[in-house]
Amino acid sequence: MVRGLRGLSRWSARLGRVSLDVKVERSGAAILLTLQEVSAGEADQFADEYRAALQRAASTFDLSESERVLDRWWGIAHLRLNPPIEEERDLVRRLRAGEDVGWSSPQERSAAHGR
Repeated sequence: MVRGLRGLSRWSARLGRVSLDVKVERSGAAILLTLQEVSAGEADQFADEYRAALQRAASTFDLSESERVLDRWWGIAHLRLNPPIEEERDLVRRLRAGEDVGWSSPQERSAAHGR
């Protein structure tokens, strides 16, 4: 079991509850533990990138690069634990093809689903 995780239900408009959405804590340690559990090669890559950014921050006192690395890998860790469901993959395919899916913004989509 990966530490620093918690689960929430994911809902589909058509199907109701379809999967467990596992959240990853936004910390270097939690991201590293998650990646070690689900994608060892990426865990090493994250550790290398994050350490290098932190070493540069130690001399510049600027954490912006290390924060960008953390944000990027936080998203990757989340996707490794929660791969998109078919409905989400289909929506991405439609958007990439330039299809109008009926929402001009994420907020409009949420409002359409009562959120």
